[in-house]
Amino acid sequence: MFDPGIESGRIGASFYKSWIIAKRNFFTIFEVIFWPFIGLMSIGLMATFFSMAQTTVSFLLIGAIALSIIQVCQIDIAYVMLFDMWSKSVKHTFMAPVRGFHLITGSLLFGILRSTLVFILLMVLSYYFFGFDFLVAGVWPTMVFLSGLFLTSVSVGILVCISILKFGQRAEVAAWTLTGIMMFICGIYYPVSMLPTGVQIIAKAIPLTYFLEYMRSFYGFGEANVMSGFALGFFYLIIGLLALDRAIIDARRSGMLLKLSE
Repeated sequence: MFDPGIESGRIGASFYKSWIIAKRNFFTIFEVIFWPFIGLMSIGLMATFFSMAQTTVSFLLIGAIALSIIQVCQIDIAYVMLFDMWSKSVKHTFMAPVRGFHLITGSLLFGILRSTLVFILLMVLSYYFFGFDFLVAGVWPTMVFLSGLFLTSVSVGILVCISILKFGQRAEVAAWTLTGIMMFICGIYYPVSMLPTGVQIIAKAIPLTYFLEYMRSFYGFGEANVMSGFALGFFYLIIGLLALDRAIIDARRSGMLLKLSE
């Protein structure tokens, strides 16, 4: 029987676990301050050096900020499995009466918190150093854009968790490579139209492509169908949660949970 109190408690436990891990790990400061700062400043200074037009600078900075937000948010979701795997405690997590939905939702809420802080930091820095106003489109379009990034992040994080349950420690590299692949395909620093036709088709199947186009449309870069991005994002989210529960069951049967806990 569904009990809202129990369900929210399980989600809250996952959120609290993410909070404790982040608080005790000094190097998480690099994820929310150092690397986002380096990424933004590198792109911004390059654009300044080449005397790019302000519209071009806006195009690049939107991509740089979006990439930082996704990297921070998705790694918090991936940490659901990564930290348990590194500490050899995966089996202990699944001894509790939780499902993938509880783990993902709690870590997603924490990821949203951290990546929102990253966004505020980068928004202020981009305005102060490069004169880029991220709120030129208004608060509501910005919220739509951020929601799309969070939705994209959760799909990536779930895929990392599934990969670990399926392939073990060999799959942890996915936590850092998937966003790099998306950076290439979705046009973080260039229009998707520059890519080969086959790659453009793949790009249209990734929600991030639509959210980038949506935000850039307010800076003079054409139009975008943001609803397609949300439709794809929610589709991948539902499929991902179902696949994660299936992966947990299979990992119990195959003994992978024990292998990741030895």
